[in-house]
Amino acid sequence: MKPTLNENLPSASGARITGDDVQYAVAWHAGLRTLVPHAGVSGVTVEAINAGNVDDVVIAKTRGPNEYNQVKAAVSAERPATLDWLCEPTRSGRSSILQRFHQARTELSRNEERPQLTLVTTRSIDPADPVLTLRDRNDRLSERLRYATSTPALAGRDRLIAHLGCTGDELFDFLADLRLRTDASEAVWRDHIAEISYAAGVRADDTAYRLGIAEVREWVKTNRVERRAEDIGAAVDRLGLHAADPFTILAINSLDEYVAHPDAAISLNWVDRFRGSEARNRRGLHNPQEWETVLRPQLVDAQRALRGIRSRRVLVTGTMRLPTWFTAGVVFQETAGFTIAKIKDGELWVRPTHPVDPAPISLSRPPGELLAGQDVALAIAIATDLTADVQRYLASTGRDIPLVTVRPASGTSNASISGLNHAYGLALAIRDLAREIARTVRPPVLHLFLATPAGFAVLLGGVWDRVPTTQTYEDLAAEGYEPAFYIPN
Repeated sequence: MKPTLNENLPSASGARITGDDVQYAVAWHAGLRTLVPHAGVSGVTVEAINAGNVDDVVIAKTRGPNEYNQVKAAVSAERPATLDWLCEPTRSGRSSILQRFHQARTELSRNEERPQLTLVTTRSIDPADPVLTLRDRNDRLSERLRYATSTPALAGRDRLIAHLGCTGDELFDFLADLRLRTDASEAVWRDHIAEISYAAGVRADDTAYRLGIAEVREWVKTNRVERRAEDIGAAVDRLGLHAADPFTILAINSLDEYVAHPDAAISLNWVDRFRGSEARNRRGLHNPQEWETVLRPQLVDAQRALRGIRSRRVLVTGTMRLPTWFTAGVVFQETAGFTIAKIKDGELWVRPTHPVDPAPISLSRPPGELLAGQDVALAIAIATDLTADVQRYLASTGRDIPLVTVRPASGTSNASISGLNHAYGLALAIRDLAREIARTVRPPVLHLFLATPAGFAVLLGGVWDRVPTTQTYEDLAAEGYEPAFYIPN
């Protein structure tokens, strides 16, 4: 009787192709980093000779130890990454993944100090795994496992010591040099490549991505030599991938403790300053005074630092809520000598190079009804209607602050913005409204509440000039709002 096959299981060739695609994406990303001076990458080798068990992508650094990447991709996401998976023998029946990394580190350490090892896998960490869930925001286990106190974590630590045949200190030393990059699907690497492409002045569209992957595939077919900046530059020329002037990446992370931005020239990490236990519920600061005493000064310091970099074109990325996206746009606006942009759904949202007229908007009340000399609240209702929430918050302050709700003429919805030109036209229209309020009402403060796409908030901040002094607000969901960045004008 013939054995029954599960047709839903991925084939071995499917897993191999998926692994190759991710491997080539990692390599092309590293290759583009050679074109970005601050990235600190001098070369990339695919399936390198003399790299032992970690030869998939070797990244040579201009300073510090080199990085050795091994890709373990799976077509099916059914099985997560666990300590069991890392410790089980590979398909060949030989050493486990961790044993192979440990052996590679020993061999590589004979010729270089503290080689950096990276496991790149499409799997997600099992939320029930007592060891892998200790991974920190730098994708490492060493520190948190060293100081773990739970019984399952201690058992996992003892298991690792026995599995690798090492002491506790040797284990932590090894894990300090090992990164676990999980959830690293091809789609994730497409996003990484888009960001570094803009930083390198290279096209970031789907065609450019496919050409880059095909280029790496040719490297594998021809030879296994290191590719340096001149080689990558020649490939970009040959493939016709040059774009506009490069962007400098500014990363601001205030929500997700597991997100890192290695391609950023400057990274601001504010996660620990916000209330909440995970990205979805981090809202508001532990100390609300830090909006002005810590966060905005750090943004201004970042602006000063980026003035010394060749490109004044800034690509802002990261995990943050709308007041921060907006304020980044303000700090890096054109009047300060910058061009600021954000990637939205694969498209670069940046000030158009051609003239754009202000787009039609609708107002809940005309500015002519406002009394001169009083504060005014402006609610921008693009993605959702926040009017009732803002009214409730304003009433709780005990102050009589009139509210003007602004909507696109097309209405409030997730689809109310038709594209970049429409978004920029809306930003101009709202900026012009704020200027009209400044002329006719002269409010001491304009209170700004946002319910918009993040990319729109950046565009609006980029044109927020010659308007009243502005108080932005952090949305605290059911708890109302918290005053956030205060922007003098």
